[in-house]
Amino acid sequence: MRLPFLGVSLVLLLTVTFGICQSNYELATNRILDRAKDRMRHVWSLNRRIFVQLTAKGKSPLGGQVLNSKQEVEAETYRLYYDLAGNLSVVSVAELDDPLLRRRVQRMAKLQLQGLRPKDYEQAKDLLRQIHNFVNGPLVCPYEDCSTRGSLAMYPQIMNKNMHTKLYEDLVINWKAWRRAINEKDVAKNTFIGYVRLLRIAATYNGHVTPSRTWYLNYDTENFQAEMEAVVWEIMPLYRELHAYLRREVQTTYPKADTKSDGAISAPIMDQILSQDWYPHQFFRTPHQGRQHQLPSVHRRLEEVLVTPVKINRKAAEFFESLGLMVMPNIFYDRFSRRMNDEEGGAECKSQVFYFPPDVALRYCPKLDYKKMMQIHGTMAELQYHLYKMQLPFGLDTEPCPGFGAAIAETVILASGTPRHLHRLHILLNDSLTEEQSLNRLFRMGVHTLIALPQYFINDKFLVDVMDGRIGVKDYNCAYWGLQDKYAGVQPPLQRLNKDFDPDFKFYRGLNPETSNTKKFLAEILGFQFYRSFCLASGQYKPGDPAFPLHNCDFYDSKEAGKKIRDMMQLGATRHWRDVMEIATGERKLSGRGILEYFAPLFTWLKERNKQMDIEPGWDADELCRRD
Repeated sequence: MRLPFLGVSLVLLLTVTFGICQSNYELATNRILDRAKDRMRHVWSLNRRIFVQLTAKGKSPLGGQVLNSKQEVEAETYRLYYDLAGNLSVVSVAELDDPLLRRRVQRMAKLQLQGLRPKDYEQAKDLLRQIHNFVNGPLVCPYEDCSTRGSLAMYPQIMNKNMHTKLYEDLVINWKAWRRAINEKDVAKNTFIGYVRLLRIAATYNGHVTPSRTWYLNYDTENFQAEMEAVVWEIMPLYRELHAYLRREVQTTYPKADTKSDGAISAPIMDQILSQDWYPHQFFRTPHQGRQHQLPSVHRRLEEVLVTPVKINRKAAEFFESLGLMVMPNIFYDRFSRRMNDEEGGAECKSQVFYFPPDVALRYCPKLDYKKMMQIHGTMAELQYHLYKMQLPFGLDTEPCPGFGAAIAETVILASGTPRHLHRLHILLNDSLTEEQSLNRLFRMGVHTLIALPQYFINDKFLVDVMDGRIGVKDYNCAYWGLQDKYAGVQPPLQRLNKDFDPDFKFYRGLNPETSNTKKFLAEILGFQFYRSFCLASGQYKPGDPAFPLHNCDFYDSKEAGKKIRDMMQLGATRHWRDVMEIATGERKLSGRGILEYFAPLFTWLKERNKQMDIEPGWDADELCRRD
């Protein structure tokens, strides 16, 4: 168990022992939280210092002090929450009358990795650094000769090679080489086993007999995995039709893969499909061929109209202002907005938000393209969320569950990328595409979204089933491929053994609770639920009216949608996430309805096309994993 931080908690224990009145009990609890907030103010000041140290070129004028400050932030945040959880663990919630105080205690008395004792916590951080290196470290020699070109990292180098290659042999070589590199002498498997052991220890500190309750900590749901699985099956008919269509494309392009007409798709090819979602030279065909049906290129026009990333940032902020949300003043752009160095952003070049109340700050990607324009709208959603919830009590000034804020951001990303919004920005001449172009766009969106969702779920389920003991060490690999078969129609490219360890790089990324596959799954599903709700409220989505389809809904300037967003943001974590989502959707459970309505035209086309081609949806994977 955690040891309470001596001091204020001792006062609390005395109030219990000697039966001091209720108000004093709550006063002692508030004193614990006030002292914790004082320590958090120090963390916020460190975040402010880090941001100030970063110049327009993305480098610190004080040398390595940025790195040192980041390490100090991490260490101080851990000590703060560890001590606080220890103090709050002795509080009897039933003795508290104030409902907000009860919720603060309940949320902060239990932790994930930060609930580990210092030695175990440092080990967990070391393991996560090693896991990060599996993905981003230069570890791979695909052709076993690195003397001339050097080793490659899975991301972004091997992934980029896979995206461009047209040879199945290259895909398989890279697939095997990365797994061989990270799992030499069972390094990857043993790292995973060690990490799961620490997750289980963290669960015992929370009093959770079932370790996954700690992994799903702030979802406050008895069997959250079952709810996610229900959504997977809800959208499965659409996924199966898309899978069947893509399988036919695989058979045409990669005959050496020996893909059966009723079989699963080889894992390296499915990885390539995901990487090519917006790649202009993808191997799979969109529904309508011919130059007149291809999506219009917006890059040149975007440069002419928006000119600089700063103007894109302002346009993104204007989206929220049009909804009646907070206006970003000029002082924000002058003092709290910094441009990343061109090289600093890396392959993904994701903008960063800094939170140090009473201010928020932005470090933005300098790239000027369609994808970054949509992403900065999502980043501005995060900034708005911080501004609203910073007024709340410490501990409740956060999202109600992991991924909730990202779901709100997803709605604005979807709206900002529509032809209707691009027309509003004078980037497209018309506010809609032709029917053929719209279907091609939906197809690309479908590959991006629908192929990824089962993978998020599979990676989450595999981890949780291992944590809870439903999958033993000797069964890891074949159990993993069993999930790929059941939920995604994916199989290994060659015979595998249970002693192998084959999860993909996205699985490793999702082992960090901050970037978990659970969080990504919820953000996508709930994002489409929110989007549908905002579009209905704005009148920009009218079911059955082809002039107002969900996939071209831009809820810009809708005060009705803005009120829903503001009401949710202002609540922070003061209420259960189901209560908060109900404000927007009128629903209290995750649902695939938003996704199914968004992709309805694609679903109809896929069913008709597959029937015409005599393609049967579904799969029966080969037995390619042998139990030892």
